[in-house]
Amino acid sequence: MNAVANEIVEKILKSDYTKKITLAHAEEAKENLIKRRDTHLDSLIDKLKESKVNKIVTAVINGDLMDFNTYNDNLLYCRDLGIISETKPVKIANEIYREIIPRVLTDPFQDAIGDEGKSVWYIKPNGKLDMDKLLKAFQEFYRENSEMWLEKFDYKEAGPHLLLMAFLQRVINGGGRINREMAVGTGRTDLLIEFNGDKFVLELKLKRLPSAKQKGLDQISRYLETLGMTKGYLILFELKPSSLSRRVDCEVLRLLY
Repeated sequence: MNAVANEIVEKILKSDYTKKITLAHAEEAKENLIKRRDTHLDSLIDKLKESKVNKIVTAVINGDLMDFNTYNDNLLYCRDLGIISETKPVKIANEIYREIIPRVLTDPFQDAIGDEGKSVWYIKPNGKLDMDKLLKAFQEFYRENSEMWLEKFDYKEAGPHLLLMAFLQRVINGGGRINREMAVGTGRTDLLIEFNGDKFVLELKLKRLPSAKQKGLDQISRYLETLGMTKGYLILFELKPSSLSRRVDCEVLRLLY
């Protein structure tokens, strides 16, 4: 976080100590660091290619439980690198890494997404984001492209989550932001999308068991109540070997008070 502070004070505010630091400055500093890819970030990107790091980062992104035969060694290695937290549940270590790791891992996807990823298709006349339309387009995109793309991807097990994040990132770039909540053992990834004054809650979950849908609905219900929101989206990714059955289901949850 020292890098963020230095970026704000020295680069953005030009060492003018009379100016007040705002949340907008922190967001700008974070974006600058990510785009500039400073030396320590390049080192992180190289580490993401290692098998030990892949296993832990995949578990964090998916919310999976780890294989305890290798869990401790991999966990300690990632902690020594400063990639993951000392806290429980295990999360990515800091806000910069929580932002840059998914974005680095989704870069190959973002570069390959065509016209269906243009934000213009999902912006209403009033400038608001049409999340229902966006997710319907992603369902079609996933059905047509996921098998081919995920087979070539190093982070295959986290691929469905990352593919959706890539699609979202392409659409909201420049007009909004994605806040990610990811931790080992939670069984899901929570996304809070902010765009032009609106907020959208998405919960991403792998459908490994028939009970996944109900568990997901229960989880997102609790998350929405925590945020004081009444509408969210549960995204369930099918995990079947046949490309004919590969799909993503989207369920809209509305809480009534």
